[in-house]
Amino acid sequence: GVKRYDQGPPYSILNAFGVLVAKEKAEDYLISSGLRYTIVRPGRLTDAPYTSYDLNTLIKGESGTRKEVNLSLEEELDGETSRAAVAESCLQSLLHSFMADTTFSMESVVGEGPGTDDAEWVKRFQEIQA
Repeated sequence: GVKRYDQGPPYSILNAFGVLVAKEKAEDYLISSGLRYTIVRPGRLTDAPYTSYDLNTLIKGESGTRKEVNLSLEEELDGETSRAAVAESCLQSLLHSFMADTTFSMESVVGEGPGTDDAEWVKRFQEIQA
C-alpha cells in the first residue's frame, strides 16, 4: 500500500501516522541514490514469529497450502504473504543480478510454489519482467 495510502481502508488506516508516506519517501530516496536496489513489497505477513498486535497475530495466520507466489511490478496485490516466501524472494533477488533496480509486490496463493529452487524463482522473476 505504499503508493495507495490515500485509497481508503485498509491503506488509510495503515497510514494513520504517516507510515506509508514515510515508506514511499524512503523508497524514492533509495531509487534516486544511485545505489543498486531491489524493493520487495509483500502483503500482510503470515506465519510465525508474530511481531505485532494485529488481527493476523491474534488468529495466528498461517500460509498453510499457500506456498505459491504471485509477483507483480505494479502495486496491485492485496493478499497475505508467508514470511518464508518474503525471505526467500529477498535472497533470490540478491542471487540474480537482473533483479537489481527492481521493485515488486508479492502475495502467497494456493499451490506448491518455488520454495528454495533457484530455477523456479528465476522463472517467476523473468515472467514479471517480460
